[in-house]
Amino acid sequence: MPATHTADGERTDFTGAFITRRTITLDGTSVHRLTFDTDDDTTQTLLIPASADCTVYGLQTGHRYEISDTRYCVPTTAADPSDERCPDCDAQLRHAVAIDAEPESLRRATQEFGIDDPFFVATDQTRIVRADREKADDWQPMDQGDRARHTAPDYVCDNCGEVFDERELHLPAEEDREVMMDAMHAEAAAPAETMGLATGGAKDATNFRENIEQGYTPQPGAISTEGLFYDYYFETGGRRAETDAMFAPRYAAGVSKHPVTGDTEHVLSVGLDSTLSPEDFERPRLDLVAVLDVSGSMDSPFDEYYYDEHGRRREVETTSDRKIDAATRALCALTEQLDDEDRLGVVLYNNRAHIAKPLRDVGSTDMHAIRQHIREVSAGGGTNMEDGFEAAWDLLQDAPAEPETERRVVFMTDMMPNMGGTGQSQLRELFADAAADGIHTTFLGMGLDENADLADAVSDVRGANHYFVHSVEEFEQRLGEEFAYMVSPLVYDLQLELDANGCEIAAVHGAPGNDATDQLMHVTTLFPSPKEDGETRGGIILVELDVTDADRAVELVASWVERDGSNHSERVAVELPREVPSFDHSGVRKATALARYADTLREWAEDVHSRSEGTGVDDWIDPSRPDDQERESVPLTVPESYARRFKTLRAYLVAEADDVGDDSLLQEARLLETLCAEAGIEIQPTVDPGGNGT
Repeated sequence: MPATHTADGERTDFTGAFITRRTITLDGTSVHRLTFDTDDDTTQTLLIPASADCTVYGLQTGHRYEISDTRYCVPTTAADPSDERCPDCDAQLRHAVAIDAEPESLRRATQEFGIDDPFFVATDQTRIVRADREKADDWQPMDQGDRARHTAPDYVCDNCGEVFDERELHLPAEEDREVMMDAMHAEAAAPAETMGLATGGAKDATNFRENIEQGYTPQPGAISTEGLFYDYYFETGGRRAETDAMFAPRYAAGVSKHPVTGDTEHVLSVGLDSTLSPEDFERPRLDLVAVLDVSGSMDSPFDEYYYDEHGRRREVETTSDRKIDAATRALCALTEQLDDEDRLGVVLYNNRAHIAKPLRDVGSTDMHAIRQHIREVSAGGGTNMEDGFEAAWDLLQDAPAEPETERRVVFMTDMMPNMGGTGQSQLRELFADAAADGIHTTFLGMGLDENADLADAVSDVRGANHYFVHSVEEFEQRLGEEFAYMVSPLVYDLQLELDANGCEIAAVHGAPGNDATDQLMHVTTLFPSPKEDGETRGGIILVELDVTDADRAVELVASWVERDGSNHSERVAVELPREVPSFDHSGVRKATALARYADTLREWAEDVHSRSEGTGVDDWIDPSRPDDQERESVPLTVPESYARRFKTLRAYLVAEADDVGDDSLLQEARLLETLCAEAGIEIQPTVDPGGNGT
């Protein structure tokens, strides 16, 4: 591309053979310099700031690449001087050029790299793809929308570093002072919002609610507190230590009486906040292998159990939506979220695993054809989940690991293995070993009869999370909103230690596995999470305390590892409130109410399922009967003793919804009304904010 015909700041493309890459770090920010030999026998330089979303690693020397949507820049040494003087230091000003609108790290990089000729800067839309590779089709990435306007200032002072526009330079002194004061006040009054964080594990409680709605008693694992918490937004304010770390936990406390037992309970909350702005967050490049369960149970209806309450297979109704249909549509939707530089592989498994698509970059793949193949997949046979995962693991291990690439397996399954390794501990160990090798897993649960207990057990390993697919339409919307969060673990191995006499950890709510001893709590992974009005979705962990000396402050020692490998720790003191009830903020109060609700429902589900085991089944050995991890339906059953608790808990939740100002809590009150009605206890329906009964 003839550089002489391109204006400074203009968007442009070029093609060239890759020569070298060099990376420097300035004030903690990486800048990459790539050089290419172009078709007109010139060497061109491409600078890639950390904010740009394009390929840096994996380029091969000598191979030709098409580099699209870059910004052409001239060096500051080529800028014209002006007759204006700097108001601050009286040095001569020069006219600004496009590079002056870039971050300071990028401007400094031009000096560090000794760039004296025009160069290119990568933008958010820049893509680097092989030019000498034969492509199967002309598929293009989805529309990125309107490009952000890129405007340089009018003048720059190289002596003191200040920049000025024409109007600002010639403002009267008093007007200039007023503008600066307003700007400083605005910055102090409204700091930029940061990203929230949430734990791994379950990301919803949909399977639990859907089972009750369909007339079944849910599996206990379907009501994990971290999944329930992720259905809500929490205030995360409170005490925090001064830190330069990305993760910025905040601590608060509360005390209240349990509405059912009457016991006084002390709690601490860990608010999962960060110092990372949404603008600075970017998901890593992905090596992603989708593992699709194509076993016989996936051919059953999406909203029914494969086995009835007597352990017999149900006859499949061909008119019903099948789990395999939902899974293939969900996989096609997931592929729409991938960029050209991401690599995708696909594994199918039933009795054995089959690599349907080797790992390959999306940009050189005929994705239209791949999606059509996925839609044509049929289901049948056994379920060898172990073999399916090991095939995906092999695919990712064969590919060279790159430091800024997330290697992830996405499982689409009803979680009912009946071949190979089927035990919870055996499968959990398999996923944990892969996580130790840097390969993380996302589980997408398919069908009303998904084995929620197994999902609960395996999704608490490092880097793992679990979503229940209620409907493909809802899942597509969720992918559009959260895909980048789903595949971007930011914090590992969070530990919280109590350093206080007369105070121990009794339970942990809002973290998978509830891995805690008397003094130590451990959480494997934190993922980014959206915020609304300053509150974070699922952004809280609740620690229930056993307190014998409530007059003392509790010393907390927290430690964790961030994605870049850096280790951090901090110590903070939190005063336990004395007055009952008392909460430092609404987030602690809401989390306390939801934890009590989840504990009560899990206890009920465990009790009902334990009573149902072994009933109504003879000793005839039937090869069609379910194995250990295959789930049979249990009709919705509510003993009167639990119904009385549910009635009390329902009144408590209605009051708490009003006190914390969150009417979404009323959905839990309405669910409890359904359970009470099943036991013959009628309750006046909960009234929504509009005044209508439900």
